[in-house]
Amino acid sequence: MLSRLSTRLRTSLAAGLAALLLLGGGAWWLRGHLYDAQLAAAESEARTQAREISTGYKFGQQLADKGQLPYLVLGSDGHVVIMSGPLTTQHLAGPLPPAVPHLAPDDWQSVQRITVGPAGGAAANRYSGRTFTAMGSWSPLLRKDGYQVKPQVGPFTVYVLATPFAAEASLRTIDPVLQAGVPAAALLVALMSWLATSRALRPVEAIRAELAEIGEHRLDRRVPVPPSGDEITRMARTTNATLDRLERSAAQQQRFVADASHELRSPIAALRTNLEVSLAHPERTDWPAATQEALTSVERLQQLTEDLLFLARGTRPETAGRPATVDLSAVLRELADQYRPAFGPRLALRVDAPDEVLVRGSRIRLHRLVRNLLDNARRHAATEVAMSVRQTARGCVLEVRDDGPGVPPEDRERIFEPFTRLDEARSRDAGGSGLGLAIAADVATRHGGTLRVAHAPRGARFVLELPSA
Repeated sequence: MLSRLSTRLRTSLAAGLAALLLLGGGAWWLRGHLYDAQLAAAESEARTQAREISTGYKFGQQLADKGQLPYLVLGSDGHVVIMSGPLTTQHLAGPLPPAVPHLAPDDWQSVQRITVGPAGGAAANRYSGRTFTAMGSWSPLLRKDGYQVKPQVGPFTVYVLATPFAAEASLRTIDPVLQAGVPAAALLVALMSWLATSRALRPVEAIRAELAEIGEHRLDRRVPVPPSGDEITRMARTTNATLDRLERSAAQQQRFVADASHELRSPIAALRTNLEVSLAHPERTDWPAATQEALTSVERLQQLTEDLLFLARGTRPETAGRPATVDLSAVLRELADQYRPAFGPRLALRVDAPDEVLVRGSRIRLHRLVRNLLDNARRHAATEVAMSVRQTARGCVLEVRDDGPGVPPEDRERIFEPFTRLDEARSRDAGGSGLGLAIAADVATRHGGTLRVAHAPRGARFVLELPSA
């Protein structure tokens, strides 16, 4: 239910509820603290009044009207002698409080509970049916020359009721303020939270609106970056960086599709022209030669299609199988055995591989990487192709060298882009599909390594660096 509400409303409700709980708890504590303080003051006043009255009886003074709190005086026999205020002995319910015990010390005090039953009269009604704390004191015997002197009457025990009426009056004064102030303060906190959240989310809304306007053909637009430097600013910068990568990816995809279409069109056009000429003049057609030309075009189409599918599947890890430990030395020796017959007497193939150089990855993809480098070297080499692999402290290094024309320094980065050919005058059959080095660089990157063109005195030198297994 709450998940359907807006972030602004959820935040405001949470802030308002938290403020209501905190302020309500604080108000409850303040109310209780005020009541306890007033009640403690009433008990202190009752204790003081009890001492004053008992002291008056000690010296034979009857202070029946002393103090503002109601009290009662017990004689030595425990019966009520005097009861002040609006109460009488008829109002008392339950047993009387005890009188001072025999041989009590001079500072004897007692705290008792006195219950008042139904009382008549307006003044006595607020005492009705309630139990009060009574602070007790007594009038000790007089002392003269160190000896006790027994008074004519007494001793008397005085109990003064500590009434909570002042504390209750304070609560009646503060309760309306708290009942109105706490919800109002919580509502104010919720409103301030609404305004603060709205202001904080304003850049987010601007980012959302701009993203909604960015479409397939408007990838050059960017979201606004607020100057606050907070999390929203970092989110906007990250979003713009993502849009930059998306724009570059879309541009590369469009260029890739255009290049692929161009590359596919050439062998298809050659195949169609060959077939049309053969059908137009069947009596003058050398059918074995025409079939061989058609087969060459089909083979080129097949190779190009396989390269395109390999690049497309490169983004899907499941097509490479589970990572395993691969021996690059074994891969080099296996490819050398496969390619030596194709090299013929014109080209020499040298392999320098130790017994074992292990890396972690896909054997299928690493095999394809080395094969593409070897195909590229074979097309450009004049007399020799050399392959080597070695273990280093940081991983392993594989090199493929040829003694051909080499790669100019300004083209050593561009050569790994799809459909890149440095010798445009070269025939397409001799020049390959233009995807081999792009596939090799992609496989190296996906294995956590790098593929680059290094300096060589003669020819081209491709260096592959991979982490060890």
